[in-house]
Amino acid sequence: MNRYELGIVDTRNIINSINELFGVDFKDFALTSFKRRVEIFIDNNKLHDADGFVNKLKTDKSFFDKFLFEFAVKGTEMFRDPALWRIIKENFMPAIKGSGTGFKILFAGNEFGEDLYSLLIFLREEGLLDKVRIFATVYNDSISDYIKTGEFDPKLIETNEANYNRANGIKDFSDYYKSEASKTLLDTSLIENVTFLKQNTIFDNYPKGVKFVFFRNQMIYYNQILSDKIMRVIYDSLVPGGHLFLGSKESLENLNRNKDFILVDKSENIYKRKL
Repeated sequence: MNRYELGIVDTRNIINSINELFGVDFKDFALTSFKRRVEIFIDNNKLHDADGFVNKLKTDKSFFDKFLFEFAVKGTEMFRDPALWRIIKENFMPAIKGSGTGFKILFAGNEFGEDLYSLLIFLREEGLLDKVRIFATVYNDSISDYIKTGEFDPKLIETNEANYNRANGIKDFSDYYKSEASKTLLDTSLIENVTFLKQNTIFDNYPKGVKFVFFRNQMIYYNQILSDKIMRVIYDSLVPGGHLFLGSKESLENLNRNKDFILVDKSENIYKRKL
């Protein structure tokens, strides 16, 4: 069966309706990506068309939370881009070791916790979990509640294990998860001290004094206007000399905020806030 396709007018009507009803503005998301994810949601929830989607938003108070949960990207493997995680372990963990306590790390635009759990595992292996304060932003409580369960796709076990080994993990990856019935669950003690923050689409509630910001594989979903707004917020969140970790296919090169950062590793797109 062919997937339902939204027209541009219907897509913009959905964006406007969400903003009017909930104050969440998706207008600066990449239109193609937003449209595709809404189409999938409409099909999966048997809403038939854009009118059915908007009517459900208006009549069911819990429906928007369900949409935000399903709108978030799922299924990314842990330790994605193992070369980056080797660099973090070898070049950036020493900065945490020498910092005392209270070293702040921010996971911005967090989806379902794969990068978050990856870093937590390495922090535990280095004996640094008690030296850091970690913040993770999410669209709604349903996402943070899911992350706290530790559940991940069992089909990704082999991929996650291979990535972990290539990233130079020092234990068996199986030490960090268990299987229960049909579920595969990560060790949730890793995440006990993570602070989850609700964010909106303009990312205006970030903590200050952060030394590392992870914002990986997110900007592909935004246009340049929103990317620049987010980079301004991240710049204000980072301490001078703090580091920003982007995805391997992302760059600040074409953004107005590029002048505020120094590229310190081109292969893995690691930036530093200018002093």
